[in-house]
Amino acid sequence: MLAKLKFLLYYTHRFRWWYAGGVVFLALTIWASVTIPEYIQKSIDIIAQGRAGNEDQFYQYVAIILGLALVLIIVRTFSRILFFVPGRLIERKLKGEMFQKLSSFGKDYYDDNSAGSIISRINNDINGVRMITGFGLLQIGNILFSLSVTPYKMWAMSPTLTLYCMVPLVVIFIIVRTGMVVMVKNTHLRMDALQRLSGKTVSFLSGNGVIKSYNIHKWAENQVEKENVSLFDYTLKISWIRSFVMPLLGSMEQILKIVVLFVGGLYVINGEFTIGELTEYIAYAALLTHPIMGLGWVLTVFQQGFVGISSIQTIMDRKGVDDLKPGLPTEEKSRLVHQGVSVKNLNFTYHNGEGPALKHISFDIRPGQVIGITGRLGSGKTTLINCLNGYLKVPPGTLYFGQKDASELRGHDIRSAVRTVSQDVFLFSDTVENNIAFGAGLNLEEEHLQNVVYRSALADELGRFPKKEKTMVGEKGIMLSGGQKQRISLARALYAPGQLLILDDVFSAVDSDTERFLIRQLFENKVASSLLIISNRMSVLERTDFTIVLEEGQMVAKGTHEELLRDSEFYRETWQVQEGGRK
Repeated sequence: MLAKLKFLLYYTHRFRWWYAGGVVFLALTIWASVTIPEYIQKSIDIIAQGRAGNEDQFYQYVAIILGLALVLIIVRTFSRILFFVPGRLIERKLKGEMFQKLSSFGKDYYDDNSAGSIISRINNDINGVRMITGFGLLQIGNILFSLSVTPYKMWAMSPTLTLYCMVPLVVIFIIVRTGMVVMVKNTHLRMDALQRLSGKTVSFLSGNGVIKSYNIHKWAENQVEKENVSLFDYTLKISWIRSFVMPLLGSMEQILKIVVLFVGGLYVINGEFTIGELTEYIAYAALLTHPIMGLGWVLTVFQQGFVGISSIQTIMDRKGVDDLKPGLPTEEKSRLVHQGVSVKNLNFTYHNGEGPALKHISFDIRPGQVIGITGRLGSGKTTLINCLNGYLKVPPGTLYFGQKDASELRGHDIRSAVRTVSQDVFLFSDTVENNIAFGAGLNLEEEHLQNVVYRSALADELGRFPKKEKTMVGEKGIMLSGGQKQRISLARALYAPGQLLILDDVFSAVDSDTERFLIRQLFENKVASSLLIISNRMSVLERTDFTIVLEEGQMVAKGTHEELLRDSEFYRETWQVQEGGRK
């Protein structure tokens, strides 16, 4: 509980002046609310007297009531603005900080947490924090002011009648508090069920093509239905509690009116109260019920919000993979690969792997060199390039950029110098030009864009699009072919090139003519200081300075095209198959 309160204090303290203004206007709201019944009492007593000549005083009281009502509208509006706006600002800030935090996590976190679970935390849990820092704090202030001023006014009029009113309030509060304890438990379970349902929904929507191909709609529907029913059960339990608690709170005003009318009516009959005073006391009783009713909502908001905070804290309290590493100055980042890259006896095991994915890998990349990597499926090619680009964290002393140990560098600093075009292409639902300029912060330069489009073999195809570079690619590039998506990804890397450019099987989805054009552009134009190409295409590998052959995570051969034809059986067989196909 203390950790959650510190969490709330950390964010609300930044907007303390908003809340301070809200408290002032909230106090004015309560003052106006408890003052109006006094003048209502005086007005009714004048009416009850029925004496001529009291019209001016009656008009004065009515005017005061109207004035106070107008003040009440204004101050109540400002009190809500000054509480609700910081709640929204905290929501925006928290979402930004959470996204930044999520960006700092490594592969192990995303292996253990589904996208749906993360989306649920960003939307539902942060919404709970917004409700606490907006509506929740407003109601707390309203309750504290109301329960301090209103009971005082009631006690001043009749201590005995006030005690009669307290009895049903205490009984109802105990019942409500018991119901809230059960509600909290089910709210925790509901949040877990919602995260599981979100995860399965995102997973099945992303894999909709596979579901259709294998005709497993029924299985997918059953999986979603299972989580949906679980969510429904927990939500229904919460609804049952609310359906009992909320009407009980809503009936509290009527219960108090009955108590006041019965006891206060006897006071009027016995001459201890006037009709006006009884009316004033009923008004105070009505004012008292609103904060008590609000207390029920506040308890719900805080219970759900604290569940959300617990979920958010699992993210915000987790250390990012690079949090403790100092960042490099801009000048050093720009020269990170100038002295080359050295891999020294690299061994790498995934956090959930049973054995090493890479074993005893050693080679050097010098400035100006073009290096090839080839091997069978699952031989460790993608793992190796993810070690080079800082996505996977390598052991100390196994990877160097110049004289700097990669294990001591931030992944962001490494990727500022090392650009990767992966085989898993991802495009944003935006225009072609924005997808290309994404790596350069969407800083569009028309001449440079056209040059990159040409070098990526996209010029002719974009020319056939009605909107050319401004064509929308759709969700994940659904409007484009595999080859077009791959070349847009290549254009993105060429638009904002790094010192070392890694191309992971970028020729797999293009025809032979396009492949020859791209090879010529990459080799004849200096697209980066050094180039690392992962491919099984001999037309590419025969032009590299040297090629590495991987097998089961080990480097089994290294050399030029001619040397590998002589020394590597896999390389030689691959060349023979491709040469046979050409003939």
